[in-house]
This record gives sequence, C-alpha cells and structure tokens, in this order.
Amino acid sequence: MLPPMPEASQKPALVALRRRRQEVIDRLTEDFARDLLDVDEFESRVDRAHQATSMEALEPLVSDLEPLEKDAPPISDSQAMELHRPRAPVPADRPRTRWAVAVMGGVERKGSWRVPNRLKVVCVMGGAEIDFRDVALPPGETEVSITCIMGGAEVIVPPDLPVECDGFAILGGFEHVDRAPPQHDPDAPLLRIKGVALMGGFTIATRLPGESARQARRRERRERRALEERQRRQLASGK
Repeated sequence: MLPPMPEASQKPALVALRRRRQEVIDRLTEDFARDLLDVDEFESRVDRAHQATSMEALEPLVSDLEPLEKDAPPISDSQAMELHRPRAPVPADRPRTRWAVAVMGGVERKGSWRVPNRLKVVCVMGGAEIDFRDVALPPGETEVSITCIMGGAEVIVPPDLPVECDGFAILGGFEHVDRAPPQHDPDAPLLRIKGVALMGGFTIATRLPGESARQARRRERRERRALEERQRRQLASGK
C-alpha cells in the first residue's frame, strides 16, 4: 500500500481546484445573468461545480458556453434598469382629467397613449389594465384614482418610474409597491396611485416593456438567484 500523500503536497492542488471552481461558478453566473442559461441548467451546473473533486470534472461545465464579448456591459443587480426601449415624448397638450370605466366589461390603456394629469379608473363587475411602460410622464405628479366594486384593476409600471400608493380594501385585496425616494425631485415624474376596493381588488405590477407576467417572474427569479450567488461568492472570498 502506498503511503498517504503529505499534506504539504496536497495543499497546492486543493487551492488550484478551489480557484478553478470559483472561476467556473463566476462564468455560469455571468451567463445566467445575461439569460444565456435558464434557471434549471444554471442550478444543475452550479451544484455539479460544488461537488466536483477534480479539474476534469469542472471543465465540461463551461466548455460548451460561447465566449463572452470583451466589450460586453457589466450586469447590474437589476437588469430591468438597463433594458428600456425609448418611450414616446410627452405630449404638449396633455389633458387634465380622463376616465377609464369598466362596467361588466373591460377597458385597457396601453402603448403610446396620452396620459392625463389625473386618470380616474372605475371597475364595477369588470376589469381594467392600465399600462405605463411605453409612455413618458412629465415632471411632477401624475395621479391615478382607482375604484373597484366587485371588479379588478391592474396598473403596470416600468422599473425606473417612482411610484407612491395609498389605498384600502373592504372584503377585497390591494397589492401595491411604494418605490419613491424620501425627497422627491420636482423635475422628475412621480406616479401617485390612490384606490379603494369593495369586494374587488387592484394590483400594481412592475414589468419591462413587452414583458408578460410570467416572463417578469422568471426574470426576477434569475436576478434574485444571481444576486444570492454573488453574495455567496463575496462571503466565501472574505473568509
């Protein structure tokens, strides 16, 4: 039987393996953040990287990946802030008040529509979809007032639009998000949403232009997992 290998000679090999494993995980995370790997494939390869005990086991995890462009922009914590299409210019003759009423039916506002200073949405046993992703709001407040009675409304906003919400529900639901700085810049747009739901509900959803609800959930899950992986790498490198 051969004598056990001295610990001193094992250490360089372990250090090299650990370094290569981290390089492989970094590369997988980069491709995952750029949407070149789906969630299942990313998780599978990262798990195999953590379980690898040799260089030979690590190489197949990245050998089939396309080379990254040298000038590719870095991936931020939220890709949503970087992927917007140019929005339509703000119309000079913006109306002061408009209504969107759905009574036992549906109403939509989407695309490059003219957003008024104040939009009143009423849903009575009906539904409304108000989409702000392809419009540009002027500086200052734009108000949306929502009333849902045995009906529902969904407001869709882009990730970079500051939003303030205030509402309540009676035998219904109100799902909202507040995303506005403590001190609002008067030269920047602000969407203020107020609402009441009686045996109904309304939601405020954040999506990229052209993105469906399912695609938004998958993107947010990818971003969250990529962020967790970066944090795990940072903790590991700090030890």
